[in-house]
Amino acid sequence: MNRRPDGITESLLVRVHPGLCEGWGNCHRWAPEVYPLDEEGLIDVHLLEVPPEHAVAAWMGAEACPAGVITVHIADDGAAVQLEPTTRGVHT
Repeated sequence: MNRRPDGITESLLVRVHPGLCEGWGNCHRWAPEVYPLDEEGLIDVHLLEVPPEHAVAAWMGAEACPAGVITVHIADDGAAVQLEPTTRGVHT
């Protein structure tokens, strides 16, 4: 499901596959408070809950990942909804 969560009021669940991170750092550029990088410039998180005030930044950081290693989930009427960034798999 592709949709952008502008104005989202729920917390997000972010899943990251750090072993697949290519070190572009785009996630950190969009949301440094959500996506910490290690000393080698690779993403340093596996699973985290993001509060609503950082939800849009978290989604933008996921969308900016050229390697597509970040998946964002929200709760929608009690059901988990996966948000897939629109640039997933697209390298520019």
